Amino acid sequence: MSLSNILRQFIEINKRLLTIGTLLVILLAIIGHLIRDQSIVLAFMMYIPLLPLGLWAILLDFWQAGRSLARFRFSLTFIGLGIAIWGGLSMTGANDLKTNTVSNPVSLLHWNVKWGGIGYDNYLKNQYQGDEWASIRQDISQRHPDIIVLSEPPQLDTWLDQLIQEMGAGWSLFKHNHTKRNGLAILSSWPLQFERLIKIRDGAAMSVVVTVRDQRLRLLLVDGKRSVRRLRTPRLTDIIQIAIDNQEQPIDIIVGDFNAVSRSLGFDAYTTAAGGYQLASKAAPVWRGTWPTLLPLYDIDHIWIHKRFQIFNVEMFSNLNTDHRGQKVSFQ
Repeated sequence: MSLSNILRQFIEINKRLLTIGTLLVILLAIIGHLIRDQSIVLAFMMYIPLLPLGLWAILLDFWQAGRSLARFRFSLTFIGLGIAIWGGLSMTGANDLKTNTVSNPVSLLHWNVKWGGIGYDNYLKNQYQGDEWASIRQDISQRHPDIIVLSEPPQLDTWLDQLIQEMGAGWSLFKHNHTKRNGLAILSSWPLQFERLIKIRDGAAMSVVVTVRDQRLRLLLVDGKRSVRRLRTPRLTDIIQIAIDNQEQPIDIIVGDFNAVSRSLGFDAYTTAAGGYQLASKAAPVWRGTWPTLLPLYDIDHIWIHKRFQIFNVEMFSNLNTDHRGQKVSFQ
C-alpha cells in the first residue's frame, strides 16, 4: 500500500471519528439543555455552548462535502444549523423594552471588574502602573449611571476613591469583602443605606437601600462562588428565599455575579416569587453572554428587576482589561 493511500485512509478514519464525536457531543448538549442541571453531570452537559457547537458541525460537514452522514447529504449541516439557531436565540434577548417616554429613569450599572483589571494578587501595592483601571473607570463614568454595583472590586480603597472622584461630587460607596479575594461594592450619588449582610450557600449577599430622586430602592447584592463541582440550585434558592421572606420590606433589584447561567433550574422561581422578577438582559435584543469577555458564551452576571418596574433600555459593554462584560439598565 502506497504512502498516499495510507494517508488517505488515515484522514478518512479521522473524519469518521470527528463526526461520531460531534454527534455524541450534540446529543449530550441537547440532553443537558432540555433536562438542565438536576445533577453535576447534567450541569456539565448544560454548559456545552450550542452556537459554536452548531457552527463546528456545519464546518465539519462542509469539509466532508456534505457526506458526514451516509444516507442524507448535508444532514449534519442541517443538524448543526438547528443547534446554532437554538443557541443563538437562547442567548439573545427579546425586544420587550417599554417605548413610552419617561423623565429621569433610574439607571443601574453592574460589572465584574476583576479587581481593577489586573486580577488577584497577594502583594498589591499602592503604586499602580498601567492603564487597566483607568480604562475601566472611563467606561463606567461615561455612562453616567445613578447606581454602580461592582463585583470583584479593586482591593485598594484608593482605587475606588479614584472612581468616586471621576464620577463627581456627592458620590459615596459601601464595600464589603466576604473573603480575602472576593467582595462587592455599591456606589451612588444618591443616599446609600447599608442594611445587613446575609449568608447564602456558596456565596454572599448584602442588602442596601438607595434613595434615587425620593424613590427608595432596596437592592440585594449577591456574589456566587465559582465551583464547577457544586450545583447552583441551593445558592439560587437561598437568594430568592430572601426576597420571599422580606415582602414587607420588598427587594426591588437582585444584582451581581451569580456564577450561574440563566438556564439554571434555580432561577425558575424568580419570575413568580415575591411578585416576580424580570431578567433585564432578556428585555432587549442584545447578546446576553457576560463571560468570558473575548467569547461571552455564558450569562453568569445578572440584574433581576421586580416586575412592578418597567425596563426602558439595556446596554451590554466590554473592556478587554476584565474578563466579564458589564451591563447598564434603565428602568422606572
